[in-house]
Amino acid sequence: MSIFCTIDDKHVPLYRILWIAAIPHFCGSPDCQHEGDYEVRLEGGESVWGAQAERDAAIEAIELWQGELDPDEDNDSLP
Repeated sequence: MSIFCTIDDKHVPLYRILWIAAIPHFCGSPDCQHEGDYEVRLEGGESVWGAQAERDAAIEAIELWQGELDPDEDNDSLP
């Protein structure tokens, strides 16, 4: 398994990802270049933007990297 995932033609180290947007970006600005893309926030205030397939692949890679957590597992019962 690689410690990288590919988002917008960039090899992003999984350990740099802080969070991944659940819904696509929409700001309504006519100049926006990221309408419909998903933001992947990286440490250092950086972001990369990707399609839904890239977002889903990044989430899956992080889950596998962190010990194959079950994404359907109910985490509400944690202490």
